Amino acid sequence: MELIKVIGVGLVTAIAAILLRSSKPELSFAVTVAGCVIILIFSIDLFAETFSVFAEIGEKTGIDQSLIKIILKIVAVGYLIEFAAGIIEDFGSKSIADKLVFAGKVVIFSVSLPIIRSMIGLIGAFLELM
Repeated sequence: MELIKVIGVGLVTAIAAILLRSSKPELSFAVTVAGCVIILIFSIDLFAETFSVFAEIGEKTGIDQSLIKIILKIVAVGYLIEFAAGIIEDFGSKSIADKLVFAGKVVIFSVSLPIIRSMIGLIGAFLELM
């Protein structure tokens, strides 16, 4: 059901923006931004529902909750950067969108450092046992 809402908002936004583009381009921009914000809010609500599933997986497997949170942050950053870069590219600024994607990759790498550190520690402990 949520998917139908997101698709509906997307279609209405796209049609309204196309109709307004020739007569009032500034209003077309505002409609597009408003539609994107609404879609983003729907998406965040859907994403929030999955947090409990990941917490449950963490409890059952014994994985540290901080690592689960980091993984969720990485996924969220990836989706948000892709979404924002798509909007910026739609407005004709491909070079800025490319820089935004690069910055997102840097953020993802920096956020993932604790996971990398944990994996290296685990591999080191495994090698010591051999």
